[in-house]
Amino acid sequence: MPTAPPSGYRPQSMRPFVRSSLPIAMLLSSVALAASHPWSDYDDTRGTWLKGTVRSSAFERPHQTIELVQDGAQHRVWKVILASPSKMKSRGLDVASLVPGLRVRVYVYPAIDVPDEGRALRIDIGGQVTELW
Repeated sequence: MPTAPPSGYRPQSMRPFVRSSLPIAMLLSSVALAASHPWSDYDDTRGTWLKGTVRSSAFERPHQTIELVQDGAQHRVWKVILASPSKMKSRGLDVASLVPGLRVRVYVYPAIDVPDEGRALRIDIGGQVTELW
């Protein structure tokens, strides 16, 4: 009668897979973290409303972004990080409505290290304010 393998036994063919799994998992998680925009990158003590015109809208995993030409003498162009498309849709805002030429106001926390970038907490389109987070 055959005997059961000892506790903790792994066939030789499994060892390379197990050995390579940890570095692969670490690499994938670091890529996911690099793609996100953590809240700590933005200054929550300097929140402000920006008013202007949408120049473009794009999906940059995992968030929707817009380029906003700010009203005023400077006409600064801001990169505004919005919520994910699914979160915005669940709150009544379809990303398809964010078209070039659209007039909006966004309440943003400005980026600490990136000029003219902000993370939007809410967006106002024609008096309809949508909470993004």
